[in-house]
Amino acid sequence: MLLKMASAVQQDLSDVDWLVMRARSFPKSDPYSTKAWLITAKSLYPESFVFQFESYLVEKTGKNVDEAARYLQDMLQNFPNEPRLWSEVHSILESLQKESQDQKVTFLTDLFAAIPTSTQCVMLLRVSETISDVLERCQLLLLAMKKFPNLVKEHGLKLVEILVTEETNSGIVNNPVNCYRKLLVCDVMPLVLQKGGHLEVNKFHLYLWLQRATEFYVSYVSQPHALDPNAENVEMNLIFTDGNKSRGLTELDMQVADPWGSLLKLLLLIGQHLKWDMEMDLVIKTKEHQIQSLQHQLMRVKLHGSEIYNKQILHTAMVLFVHSMVNYVSYVDAESCSSGSLHLVPIVLVEGLASSMSASPVNPRSKKQKLDSLAPSIQCSPNITSSVAILQCFETAVKCYDILNSTEDMKLEFYNLCQKWRKETQTMKSYFLADMAIYQGNYEEALAQLSQLPATTNPKMKMRHSLQLAGCYFFLKQYLKACELVVDLIETIPCGSSISSLWSACDGTEDRATRSLLLLQCVDGEILPFCLQFLIVALKEKMMSPHRTDSTLAHLIILLQFDWPKQEALFCEVIATIQKQASFTYNAFFSYVHQVDILEEFAFLDTPEGGKVNLDIMPNSTKALAQQRTVTRGVNKGVKEDFKATLEKQVGSVMEASHVLIRRFLKEERAEILSNFV
Repeated sequence: MLLKMASAVQQDLSDVDWLVMRARSFPKSDPYSTKAWLITAKSLYPESFVFQFESYLVEKTGKNVDEAARYLQDMLQNFPNEPRLWSEVHSILESLQKESQDQKVTFLTDLFAAIPTSTQCVMLLRVSETISDVLERCQLLLLAMKKFPNLVKEHGLKLVEILVTEETNSGIVNNPVNCYRKLLVCDVMPLVLQKGGHLEVNKFHLYLWLQRATEFYVSYVSQPHALDPNAENVEMNLIFTDGNKSRGLTELDMQVADPWGSLLKLLLLIGQHLKWDMEMDLVIKTKEHQIQSLQHQLMRVKLHGSEIYNKQILHTAMVLFVHSMVNYVSYVDAESCSSGSLHLVPIVLVEGLASSMSASPVNPRSKKQKLDSLAPSIQCSPNITSSVAILQCFETAVKCYDILNSTEDMKLEFYNLCQKWRKETQTMKSYFLADMAIYQGNYEEALAQLSQLPATTNPKMKMRHSLQLAGCYFFLKQYLKACELVVDLIETIPCGSSISSLWSACDGTEDRATRSLLLLQCVDGEILPFCLQFLIVALKEKMMSPHRTDSTLAHLIILLQFDWPKQEALFCEVIATIQKQASFTYNAFFSYVHQVDILEEFAFLDTPEGGKVNLDIMPNSTKALAQQRTVTRGVNKGVKEDFKATLEKQVGSVMEASHVLIRRFLKEERAEILSNFV
């Protein structure tokens, strides 16, 4: 009778479609009538998937978790090949991968949880096999393995292989920061190594895993503005085009909360599978302890010649090296990487002028044997708040680099690993190697590394580059190049900059027996005093040579006015030199010398007690003035009076600020100053 009614009402609909239409005709406020019609329909057609699925949708709409879960489980058992069913399952599994608190997502998550675990497992594996998008399939399989660890042994290595193959085929393997590598390194590898039990994978592949992980992490933290979606040439969303379909990981998915902690943990997990002799709590130990452990292993390698230990040293030292190097360089140039450094002002490592101005460059061949004895102290600017952490990172990186180059085989492998790094990471390495060369006194190598650095528009980094170049040229005794760089650098510093007082580490009068390096901030107030001290030390070197001129002495006196009387001891040496030669000529003297103590000393030089030095420092030559006067017994009387009057006028005049006067001097007398070093 019921079927006749259906036929009479609408000839175009099948009986099944008509029953579905009739069940749907009731308002949502009357679910019981809908259920009654569906119960009737299921009794008429017990083998029909349509009525089972329609009943599931009614329970889902009513937010009835348990009833919806029961219908879903029944359909999975009785209708395993229905496309609509697996499309619904796919939607449920997608919700499990979302962190949204949306009510729909929450309901689907609860629905999945209400299904027996055996059915959950079937759902995950079955859907993962049907998905054509490789990345999406891998994510779902990963979800299955996380929820059911017993699946790791069966599917773990297969998932690793899929991701490696897809990354290679995608053509983006040269950019380690991609969606496939991120999923592999941060999610799949740790899970497989922890839950996979005894892996049937050879050692070579485990080394490749660690290599891929290291490449990813060092590239991740060394890419400029990695978390800035507006940054040019940075694919943080990593969306790749496949025909008209785009796919990938979101920016949030690509973020790694603790890159280095994750990498060190991965190192230990791989070390376990390779049966390395490692301290399992090595990652929580101090960097000093880690280095000592590596050095101990290195000694065992030399004694026993074991390839296992060689690989352990190589990869462990590599992990520690990139960790320390990247963190150090993040302070050198905070804009070049995303490792989280809050130190936005670049720092610069320079040779201390006081302790090393007569030092000879270190022979690179002997630097390894003498590294410990030659290691200089590093004095940090008091304005650098993270100085302890910075120095620890730098020294750790230096020691690791030394270990990685301790044998020819290890040196070759280390070189090959570094060759696969991205351009940004290679730049970071050049920054570090330049600083390490300066630290070791190998100035030619430092120049080579500095020349490899890309051009920058950042004025602070330009300042840093010029200062390090100047230091290298100075200690290679190429004084003209060094001082030209410094004079040009001073001209770029705004005249209104606030100037920090020179701290003791810059003082040119300290003991030279031991080397001492300086760690400065690239700010005008710290760089200007160092530059002036640089010129003072260079002029002092020239003063001590047999080729000095009166201009050399005069230029030195003018510069010593900065931060007076800090350099009074050196001024006394200059005065002693003038007294010894019994004459001094510099007609621009009164244009640049305003310091009262210096003027009084020159007045004293003109007296018998001061040595009766023949001074020619008037704006017009004293000799010319003398020739203009009548030749009598009082030939120089007028000249002496002019000299005294000029001195008194200079003492009574309003003094320029010393740094303003010196800037004017460097600008007006630039060619004359540099001629001292030709």
